Amino acid sequence: MEGLFYLFTLGVIISGIMVISALSPVYSVLWLIMAFVSASALFILLEVEFIAFIFLIVYVGAIAILFLFVIMMLNLTEETIGDDMSNYLPAGFIIGVVFLFEIFIFWNGTTDGSQMVLYWVVKNTNIEVLGRVLYTDYYYLFIVASFILLVAMIGAIVLTHDTGTEIQDRKRQDIFVQTSRQLWQEV
Repeated sequence: MEGLFYLFTLGVIISGIMVISALSPVYSVLWLIMAFVSASALFILLEVEFIAFIFLIVYVGAIAILFLFVIMMLNLTEETIGDDMSNYLPAGFIIGVVFLFEIFIFWNGTTDGSQMVLYWVVKNTNIEVLGRVLYTDYYYLFIVASFILLVAMIGAIVLTHDTGTEIQDRKRQDIFVQTSRQLWQEV
């Protein structure tokens, strides 16, 4: 288990470095997805399954894929990005030193580690407990949230729907003409 922990930790670190050092934004987003997947595997090893699955669903399933589609639609090339990244090295070095300094202070501040670990002994897993609470005690909030998301989805469809009255030369699909043409070709 300890070997897997160090493997996924190394995966998160290498993926994070590749996110900021990749020249192509598409490759950068793909490395970001790899970092999220490795972090999710770390959470599973730490037995925090709910956070791991939320990480996968929210970050990989929604945000990273959205970034990927936006970058692909912008059609960025390497000429528009530029190759000189040496201007960013001093700021990145300072931020890295500050983060390492904070980690060092936090690591030396705790003596035995019992202050930051909270044990909640139950016979069920985290997902079962959260599912029971969500679907029994807070079911009405869950239903209200689903209706709000449904209204938002319908609103986005209505706002983006174009009636097209001012555009006369738009090609429209006529199913009757298409099917009758196919019938005439078969005869």
